[in-house]
Amino acid sequence: MGALKDMPATQSAPPAPVDIAHPATYAGGVPHEEFDRRRREEPVGWVPEPALWRHSSAGRIQQRGAGFWAATTHEAVVEVSRQPEVFSSALRGAFLHDPRTPADLEFMRQLLVNMDAPQHVRIRRLVTSVFTPRAVRSLADTVTRHARDLIEAVRRRDTFDAVTDLAAELPLLVLADLLGMPRGDRHLLYRWSNNLVGFDDPEYGGGDVEVYRQTFAEAFQYALAVAVRRRAAPRDDLISLLATAEVDGRRLTDREFCQFWLLLVVAGNETTRHLISGALHLLLHDQALRRRWLGAPLSTATAVDEFLRVVTPIMQFRRTATRDATLAGTKIAEGDKVVMFYVSANRDAAVFADPHQVDLERAPNPHLSFGMGPHFCLGAHLARMEMAALLDAVVPHLPRLATTGPVVRLESNFVNGIKSMPVGWT
Repeated sequence: MGALKDMPATQSAPPAPVDIAHPATYAGGVPHEEFDRRRREEPVGWVPEPALWRHSSAGRIQQRGAGFWAATTHEAVVEVSRQPEVFSSALRGAFLHDPRTPADLEFMRQLLVNMDAPQHVRIRRLVTSVFTPRAVRSLADTVTRHARDLIEAVRRRDTFDAVTDLAAELPLLVLADLLGMPRGDRHLLYRWSNNLVGFDDPEYGGGDVEVYRQTFAEAFQYALAVAVRRRAAPRDDLISLLATAEVDGRRLTDREFCQFWLLLVVAGNETTRHLISGALHLLLHDQALRRRWLGAPLSTATAVDEFLRVVTPIMQFRRTATRDATLAGTKIAEGDKVVMFYVSANRDAAVFADPHQVDLERAPNPHLSFGMGPHFCLGAHLARMEMAALLDAVVPHLPRLATTGPVVRLESNFVNGIKSMPVGWT
């Protein structure tokens, strides 16, 4: 009885485990403490998937994935990335959720991110023959002008939204030029990418399978019309080159063109939008960081890479084991799902000193925000250029900028996104 007498009247329950698989977890921000724990205790650890509601014209159902191995250290993510023959993108797709039917899987495999060699090699060779660093550099003056025009536009307003009026607008304007779209159509890109990437967010896709499929169909129809026009009457632009380019005597089929066009819509919009939003959020909420930027000349390119590391707009991609394997001492069975958490690898203390600190002069900076290996992001040069242009345009005005309302984050386990960030001039 004496031992019982010395016990406290109540005992606090152990903290509930953080579910890194559930989209709603990320509405409060990335759970970095949980990723810190995983890197220390289980660099490749098993994660059961939550039951998520899906609905369509057939009704409302709950779906639960079979679970996956979470690769959270820099070393483990690099190892997966460098072995596409062991960890496949095409076997079950590169996205966390499993395709519902064989037809869905075949449709997904038309996207470059869901391909393996040799198909991936052929498509990528054709695209890189057009989408070269030199071709992207030719857009520099246009990107800079768009960034300056956007800053001038918001300066004339007392308040604005840093996401919709700046971070989203810049890549939309650039993509409209790149994809051969009238600028008035650019908000179609915004809606399409929100519906696809924000599939789990109640405000966007809302788990509605019909919205997802309709968005694909609408975007494909638009892209096909662009391909037909450019092949009939090519212009001096990248999208005309893409529509007519050939490798080994073959050009992109209509379906391949549409799939890559849609990949540009989503990747070129979402990645850059969330990178810019995340960087602005850091600059507006961290006074020491803001003073550091304003206090001495800095390399914009070096700062952009640090924002890429800290924000990590695309948090993860999935692979499927083609055979039994071992990863960071953990046995992976053939058919198991392996998810590479770039958002965790980019804060691995084994690679980055003071990984949770924003160091605008960090060099070298081997972040994995653009992936690694055969699937390294084709748009990396363009994303860096857009981020640098907007930073250069906005930095002189930073001392007068402040948030005026709550920041609303996207419910997504895929992109580290901010939906709304009200800002005003002080």
